[in-house]
Amino acid sequence: MIQEWRETQLNELIDIKHGFAFKGEYFTDEPTNDLLLTPGNFSVGGGFQWGKYKFYDGPIPTEYILTEGDLVVSMTDLSKAGDTLGYSAMVPPSEYLLLHNQRIGKVIKKSESIDALYLNYQLRTKTYRNEILASATGSTVRHTSPTKIGAYRFLLPPLDEQKSIASVLGALDDKIQNNRRMNETLEEMARTIFKSWFVDFDPVDAKATGNAPAHMNADTAALFPSSFGDDGLPEGWVNRPLDEIAEFLNGAAMQKFPSEGREFLPVIKIAELRSGLSSNTNRASLNVPEKYVISDGDVLFAWSGSLMQKVWTEGKGALNQHLFKVTSDNYQKWFFFYWIDHHMKWFQSIAASKATTMGHIQRKHLSEAEVCVPNESIMKCASDVISPLLEKQTQNSIESRTLAELRDTLLPKLMSGEIRVADAEREVEAAV
Repeated sequence: MIQEWRETQLNELIDIKHGFAFKGEYFTDEPTNDLLLTPGNFSVGGGFQWGKYKFYDGPIPTEYILTEGDLVVSMTDLSKAGDTLGYSAMVPPSEYLLLHNQRIGKVIKKSESIDALYLNYQLRTKTYRNEILASATGSTVRHTSPTKIGAYRFLLPPLDEQKSIASVLGALDDKIQNNRRMNETLEEMARTIFKSWFVDFDPVDAKATGNAPAHMNADTAALFPSSFGDDGLPEGWVNRPLDEIAEFLNGAAMQKFPSEGREFLPVIKIAELRSGLSSNTNRASLNVPEKYVISDGDVLFAWSGSLMQKVWTEGKGALNQHLFKVTSDNYQKWFFFYWIDHHMKWFQSIAASKATTMGHIQRKHLSEAEVCVPNESIMKCASDVISPLLEKQTQNSIESRTLAELRDTLLPKLMSGEIRVADAEREVEAAV
């Protein structure tokens, strides 16, 4: 097999086109149809991710519009380790018009001897990665260039074998993307039901006007009251402070628990909550107090900086300060998760109003955030409906992590010819 592979240099096969310097005066936080891609749309290790959206509302040169399947590379990275520098990603299908922004290179094939999807994975190998980092310029902001990327040399298999290798790895990425899309649907379903029942009181409104509640059977509808009390809440329901329905445990300063030896816990900070584990993730000792150890399925809430929450799905870790681990002895996870979600914009506005570089909320704001608690029968019914939606999202995310680990294990072996495609296919079939 390997005898048929030939050594080649990347610039013999492709050119890289620089993006356009779209003017900042047209950037907007208001959603538009036009979306600028940035280095933030590259995952650590390569591949596309939907990060913070940067919308655009100005003139667009037509030659800088990206289409589904275009291959792009990150030319700049703001982290000292260059977490995404030089990595590639395929442009996904999108409802937006995706714009080829500066600091991103578009790969233009100039030879039919290279398969685009295979190249996408070749530009995610460790050997390629090491060369890009070694030749990068800058310290605070790392840069690479088309010339430096084009200088990369590697062994190129015959075209049919390239396509077979790409198909194996692509099957794993396809399943990961399917899980992501499924999670978006599940998330929207859960949030919609929660808002309708507990925020807008749609079933109670309907019954109060003599109508049948929409989208529910008669037995479920019968559980809801048909009138509101003097407090404006559904009859029999009560308001409680957010911090009475759940416990918010602040993390610890993990530098007090330095790692010892080869075994450690990754330290989960705001960066990890936002983007996942990376080479920059700090390490803590296994002797971290048990209450600060987090596991898959735990709800984490960043209360300073970039306020956000997430159900953690990247394995055991150590909870750093500025993050809450949210738990409850009396209420299920979905209930406090979606109430935090409901109040998140308010929390973020409080943090944004702080005259500091690190906006945050205080515990008093958790007390001021009101939660509407229904009677026990409705709580049980809602748990039967919403809890499985949240749990399925968690399972999908954990499965995607496992699939990504398999992909990252197979990738260098397939690219070097260490294992045959047929052997890798058997592993992938067992996983998906």
